[in-house]
Amino acid sequence: MKKILLTTIATTLIATTFGGVANAGQFTGSANIWAWNINVPPLKAAAKAFMKLHPKAHIKITEIGHNDVYQKLSAGLIARGKGLPDATLIEDDHFDSFVKIYPRSFVNVGTMGFDKLTNLFPDYKASAFKYKSHMYGFPLDGGPAMIFYRRSAFAKAGVKPSQIKTWNDFLKYGKIIKAKTGKFMFGGSNDDGSYRIMAGQYGKGYYDVKGNIDLKNPKSVKALQFIQKMAKAGILHQRAPGWNPFMRDISTGTVVAIPAGAWLEGNIESSAPKTKGDWGVMPLPVNGDGDVASASQGGSGFVMLKKSRNKALTYSFLKYFTTETSAQLVAFKAGLFPTLNKVYTTKEFSAGIPFFKGQKIWLEAAKAIKVIKPVNYTEDYYYANMELGKLYSGAIFTNTNMVKRLDQAVKSLKARTGRKANQY
Repeated sequence: MKKILLTTIATTLIATTFGGVANAGQFTGSANIWAWNINVPPLKAAAKAFMKLHPKAHIKITEIGHNDVYQKLSAGLIARGKGLPDATLIEDDHFDSFVKIYPRSFVNVGTMGFDKLTNLFPDYKASAFKYKSHMYGFPLDGGPAMIFYRRSAFAKAGVKPSQIKTWNDFLKYGKIIKAKTGKFMFGGSNDDGSYRIMAGQYGKGYYDVKGNIDLKNPKSVKALQFIQKMAKAGILHQRAPGWNPFMRDISTGTVVAIPAGAWLEGNIESSAPKTKGDWGVMPLPVNGDGDVASASQGGSGFVMLKKSRNKALTYSFLKYFTTETSAQLVAFKAGLFPTLNKVYTTKEFSAGIPFFKGQKIWLEAAKAIKVIKPVNYTEDYYYANMELGKLYSGAIFTNTNMVKRLDQAVKSLKARTGRKANQY
């Protein structure tokens, strides 16, 4: 999704109606909201339009770096709210790490009316922002995973995307593509993103619904072992860790089929502009044993802080921004993938994308996001992510026994978190 100018966004929003917001009465006072990079332009545009309707209110959007948000939020919570905004952007997998540890520091927006709006979003997304059956956040964007593939490499190898229905098909045809083109099917480094996608297709993650360590779940083990199998087959490119090597794989065509969230579209266009017309998307392969053709990779939403002095204003603005079609279409055009269900039936979502040879990739993403299964991240997500990162980078490209390495990871997590581990 291409970024558009803030002035254009603002003009678009001001020209639209605000639904219930316009009739909510005049708000006064101010609210400060933290967000990072790509989220800032549509937020500022929405704030400008909101303030036009409520001239005595002031919505301030403060841009703060992604990692800085979490550092400042942590410091402010420890300091009992000092220096914190009225609301902040937060990622799905970080929600538990803050709200479940400091529940009294965040606003239960469900009791303010947002509990009645959960059906506006995919089930997995609403679930990610719940605490004790109530909504404690406003869902924003999502990352429905798909396969981004290079048309030219598939054509040269005589492989059609429709032939890849299962992960075993992915392996089979990946070998053919490697033999005929020299290209790798996809890449791996010290990031366990591919593992989380494949386990997530079953609704599995580091922890189960009760918060028990669940790394030894047969479905999760199967995912990790299969990635190792692809590495041994020579279709998984071992690249250096970090974002730049990942983008380099894309721009050079070293890797030709990449499982990733819908957000990758914008990165492909910006990092490999000369490859226009050579890209397509297809659903994730399924094994047919309880998995679905997508998983969540990325996504965020907003949480309100108890220290906010103007909760009504903050709530009304964020409710508008996340539940009104016009506002979410602006966010979509600015580079976000909305999780508001109503957006998926708009003409913007049914448009063909020239960079992808006219394919209606957003309709494919909309289909994918509707089947995603919820995953319980827990407040100890960070520790498990570290363990799997070490395991992934140190073992995937070797003959290491994955089950034994998972045993070590489970033992470490039990000691660090005090959680029980499921036995299989």
